[in-house]
Amino acid sequence: MQVTAKDRGFYDNGIKDVGDTFILSEKEHFSENWMVSGAIAPAKDVQTFTGYVAVRGAAGKFVVKDAAGQMVGTFTGNKAEAEAEAVRLNAGGAITPTQGTTQQDADSTGGTVNDSGNNNGLPDA
Repeated sequence: MQVTAKDRGFYDNGIKDVGDTFILSEKEHFSENWMVSGAIAPAKDVQTFTGYVAVRGAAGKFVVKDAAGQMVGTFTGNKAEAEAEAVRLNAGGAITPTQGTTQQDADSTGGTVNDSGNNNGLPDA
């Protein structure tokens, strides 16, 4: 019996991915949970979410995360502010870029300034 995997599954000592077509050695091995009879699997409804949501971060602050669960931009605030920011981003607003920190502790000679006055080019320990 020829079947096609409609979900990921295991059969005949191997993993079958969605769309893989294979032959069952016995009709009793057929599973409606992840197989469909024939060579073509029906289209599967895939639910995707591409929006932004407000979630609780560290120290009781709220941040905005994307569908992958990654923090977006540099926003932190209370719950109402985070929800408003998420609505703004979902409406097509621009993401606030992450500000890079610059270190400005080099002296005019290019070495690192340290408190001991020993300008050997090595940072203080």
